Amino acid sequence: MEFLEKDLEEVIYLADKVKLMEKGLDLNGKLFRQLRIGNYGICDLLHVYKNYNNIICFEILELKKDKIGISAFLQAVNYIRGIQIYLKNVKKRNYYNYNYEITLIGKKVDDSGSFIYLPNICDKNFLSINFYTYSYNENGIYFNLHNDYSLIDNGF
Repeated sequence: MEFLEKDLEEVIYLADKVKLMEKGLDLNGKLFRQLRIGNYGICDLLHVYKNYNNIICFEILELKKDKIGISAFLQAVNYIRGIQIYLKNVKKRNYYNYNYEITLIGKKVDDSGSFIYLPNICDKNFLSINFYTYSYNENGIYFNLHNDYSLIDNGF
C-alpha cells in the first residue's frame, strides 16, 4: 500500500498531540485541516498557537508525500500572505503583531540548491521555516527535523 499525502495529513490531524510530540512533531495549539484561505488557496494544515512570549503564531504545514522543495515553500508563502491580508482587511488587525511559520513535511528534502538554507536565514521572530522528513512503518509515523545545512566544501 502506498502512503499518500492525504494519509500523512490524516495521521497528523487525528494523532494525539502528546504522542505526536514524542514522535518528533510538536503541535500544541489548534489545528485546522484543508482550510480555505480566500483565493490564496487551501492549506493542508494550519496550526494556531501562542508562543512563549504569548504571541499568536500561524504555522502553515505543507505536506508532500515525497520531496519538499521550493515549490512547496512558495505555496506556503502564498497561504501566509492570504492570512496577513485577512487579518488586515477583514479583521482590521495589524498583521505584524503575529508570528508566521512554515513547516514543510515530506519524505525527503530537495538539497540540490540554495533552498535548503532557508531555515537558517529567516528571522525566527517573524517568519520561521522548518523542514521535516517523515518515516512510516508498522510502528507508526516518525518525524525528523532538518536544519543547519551548509556546503560540504565551504571554500574558506
